[in-house]
Amino acid sequence: MEKFNDAENNGKIRRRSRLDIIVGILHAAADATVKTRIMYRANVNFVQFSEYVKLLLEARLIATIRSGKRTFYKTTEKGRLLLRRFNETEEIIMAPNDNGSDKPSIVKKGRMVYLVRK
Repeated sequence: MEKFNDAENNGKIRRRSRLDIIVGILHAAADATVKTRIMYRANVNFVQFSEYVKLLLEARLIATIRSGKRTFYKTTEKGRLLLRRFNETEEIIMAPNDNGSDKPSIVKKGRMVYLVRK
């Protein structure tokens, strides 16, 4: 998995979740583009790309377009809907509390994810 600096967590390094990677690939494939460009934009290697594209194709979140010898990948309408809903959910979760306190923390323990408001 990829590590990255998270400015909202005081620069601590954390691993990207599967959802983060999926969202990155869907964003990268918003306009029909080739595999190399998606890998670069989503910051995934070939093994990760292959695994996730298989999953996304099966879920019909992306589609392939053949043009001559090249294969392009494009986010489908269903994939764009997922991106919109993800963004809406992220906005709701990250909005400040009514009492003006900071953004909530998301804590993962095992398979459960908790939203902790300070």
